[in-house]
Amino acid sequence: MQRQFFLSKNGSHIGPYSFEEVLQKLQGKEHHWMDYVYDDAAQDWIMLMVHPLFAEKFSAGFARPEEKPVMTQPPVDLRAESRWREKEWFLLKGGNNYGPFSYLDLIQMLQQKSLFEYDYVWHQNFNAWQRLAEVKDFSAEQVRGLKESGDGDVSEIFFRRRHARATYGCSLIVHNNKAVYKGHSLEISEGGAGVMIENAHLQPGQTIYLHFQPGDGVPPFNAVCGIVSKQWVKEATQETPPVKYGVQFTSISQTVRQSIRDFTEKTRKAA
Repeated sequence: MQRQFFLSKNGSHIGPYSFEEVLQKLQGKEHHWMDYVYDDAAQDWIMLMVHPLFAEKFSAGFARPEEKPVMTQPPVDLRAESRWREKEWFLLKGGNNYGPFSYLDLIQMLQQKSLFEYDYVWHQNFNAWQRLAEVKDFSAEQVRGLKESGDGDVSEIFFRRRHARATYGCSLIVHNNKAVYKGHSLEISEGGAGVMIENAHLQPGQTIYLHFQPGDGVPPFNAVCGIVSKQWVKEATQETPPVKYGVQFTSISQTVRQSIRDFTEKTRKAA
């Protein structure tokens, strides 16, 4: 029996498709390499461009950064709208080079939590790969200015999220195989959470383990998480943890995932 695939786009699940049909839809631009496909073995949604069955097709269709000559040009001004859409960026994930992408493509990946601050990017004006967090074009100020640009395509990128988020407050117990810390959650989705942790030394890329106490209609649960962002809180006090972390759930039960989905949908409808 031919294997069938379900795709996720803009919060909707579409399919089933055969492998060849998925490739046809990618070629016809009905779907994008940054859309997600459901993997039966992993029991999770995986981005098409890194899924084992599709990654080779993706890589074969694009040039590698080392094949492009390094140009000595003035720094690119990405605030110019014409530059937002030019495919001149590459990224490094899992030891593989992917691209070219436009600046807006990478911004969309950031919004969808498939690209993180600790990942490496490359542009023809760089002498070497740089962590995304070190590139001025992806600073909080630049991204905020992009969001407020009024451009329709840009607004759509910031509007779309893979998972709906909702405000969610509960106490946390955190450990990293070395020590245990206290914290509390601020927001939650079935893909991850925003949390405050009483430890300022955790770093993006680290794996941590969270125990969520019951709160706001979601039962207590354990989650293995990857830290994807870190933000200092200016108004922090001695009673308030000084650092907000964004975490991505890498392992939670399907029952908990469904409970969070129900909670976020209910909260969104109530709003």
